[in-house]
Amino acid sequence: MIQTSRFPSVAFAMLVAVMHGCYVAQAQDAPQTVSSSAVGIVHWQPQIEAVGNLRARWGTDLSFQTAGIVSEIMFHSGEDVQKGTVLARLQLNDEPGLLDQYRAQAALDEINFNRDTKQFQVSAVSKAIVDRDRLTMEADRAHMRSEEGIIATKELRAPFAGRLGVRRIDPGQYLVPGTAVVTLQSLDPIYVDFYVPQNLSPHIANGNTVSVQVDAWPGRAFAGVVTAITPQVDTQSRTVLVRAQLANPDHALVPGAFARVTISYEAAKATVVVPRVAVQYATSGNSIWLAVRDAKGNALHAHKQGIGTGQSRGDLVEVVSGLKGGEKIVTSGQMKLYEGAPIHENNAIEPDSSATPAPPEE
Repeated sequence: MIQTSRFPSVAFAMLVAVMHGCYVAQAQDAPQTVSSSAVGIVHWQPQIEAVGNLRARWGTDLSFQTAGIVSEIMFHSGEDVQKGTVLARLQLNDEPGLLDQYRAQAALDEINFNRDTKQFQVSAVSKAIVDRDRLTMEADRAHMRSEEGIIATKELRAPFAGRLGVRRIDPGQYLVPGTAVVTLQSLDPIYVDFYVPQNLSPHIANGNTVSVQVDAWPGRAFAGVVTAITPQVDTQSRTVLVRAQLANPDHALVPGAFARVTISYEAAKATVVVPRVAVQYATSGNSIWLAVRDAKGNALHAHKQGIGTGQSRGDLVEVVSGLKGGEKIVTSGQMKLYEGAPIHENNAIEPDSSATPAPPEE
């Protein structure tokens, strides 16, 4: 009874295995539906991408260098001012009176000096009197200039042309030296400071063109040129600080903003590119699936090809080795492929393949 009951089970298992093998063989032989596209060749100018910060050509927090009470405020927040514009004044105490006193004394000294000089020429007075008159006049003129300087420190002027920030003081407020009154920024031109890796620094030179993008103006690129390169490598990050200058006539760019910088160098060259979704990345090496014809040139089948990748721009990736223009690559459906798998093309939906994609705002 035991042996009789075992045979049907064994026979059933063998039948299931045969049917499964037939099913697997049929599944493997069935064409795998994928999308494909031809390898493209475009002319790309070599570029370096970096991030940095915008910086005013000149920018500072303005303050008085002496203490006092605010008597006049002569500007409005956000106003554009010219160099030398008076912005605020502190209350004057006895300074004007002292200045008038020194001016009068200097004027009297000059009269005495001129009179004694004429008398010395006719030997009416000694040379010592003339020298004393001259030194007294010079001393009182120095006192006058000193008092003028003290009065000038109670007047705040714009050191350069630019745009003011938000006012931080009020009339009647007592200020100590160094209290911030308002920020002044020169916005045109404006600088962008960024770092590049030391291995790429030989490609950077004064005069290189740059393209700058900021989050405040999506889709807009600001052109500029490299004006300065720090002649040393940062020992912590192993990078080099670079500065570029950008025209900013409409004041769209403001200091402190985060910026994405693209630096162009050398001439444009023919470059093999593929959609980013077509590349399979791995630590052992990047690869791509090719759609190749059989020996008769009819049916398509899959072939895995190792490649070397370079720069990425938008949806595209540069291929530096392993591909050539015109070859057909698989752009979707790679996960179900194996070496030699038959392929059925369906290109109703094509992957994005733009070097400068512009995703919609959400």
